[in-house]
Amino acid sequence: MKQIRAIVVDDEKKAREGLTELLKSREGIELLCTCTNGLEAIKEINDQQPDLVFLDIQMPRVNGFEVLSSINTSQMPAIVFVTAYDKYALRAFEVHAIDYLLKPFDNSRFDRALQKAIDHINSNKTNSNVQLEALLQDFLNQQTQKSEIIKTERNSSQKIIIKSGGKIYFLKPEEIIWLEAQDYYIKIHTKNASYLVRESLKKMEAELPQNFIRIHKSSIVNVDYIQVIEPHFRGDYHLTLTNKQQLRISRNYRENINKYIGK
Repeated sequence: MKQIRAIVVDDEKKAREGLTELLKSREGIELLCTCTNGLEAIKEINDQQPDLVFLDIQMPRVNGFEVLSSINTSQMPAIVFVTAYDKYALRAFEVHAIDYLLKPFDNSRFDRALQKAIDHINSNKTNSNVQLEALLQDFLNQQTQKSEIIKTERNSSQKIIIKSGGKIYFLKPEEIIWLEAQDYYIKIHTKNASYLVRESLKKMEAELPQNFIRIHKSSIVNVDYIQVIEPHFRGDYHLTLTNKQQLRISRNYRENINKYIGK
């Protein structure tokens, strides 16, 4: 029998420690790591491709369903959900025959869930993946398309992390063409999609790298996507982006463009 590689995901320390102790005491289980939140879980599951994940549902900012909606589905692990009180989740699991642990649970209940997961892994069944996809689709159907920025990672591989419609997107700044203010939101335009997020343009300007410049009170552009800059009416300028979007450069922000073109 092959070694089962597992990951534990739970934002509660006692729950993580309890699951860790139970797994380490069972033969044939290798605990790869524990994750304290949904963002960690997405990264570790994608990177390590475990056979089995014990996944908490009720986590702040990024919940268990959003984790599963955002990982690489080509290597979907066996999932044992862990929950304290989520009524919707319990009904959904029963409909789709997905196993779960209801907190607090005892050792015998844990062993039954673990054995069910091991049997599934060793038999290479595919029906559980189909059922899991149906469960996730039920969840996604209930989500709105309103987006929010979860965090901006400022490191060598800077990413803007956005939650939208039940999924988590990791945007690289170079994917962003331009940003526009819309009332209390900003719209982030990329080559393939747009995200309407509740954030101020001023705050985003401070978070973005230097190749993003403010050209108007309501717009910021990625200079790598500027195609043409040309004079316009009454001292204003217009620019055209590589996606053919035309934007106005207001006089108040013309100095930013002058610095960019070395004028």
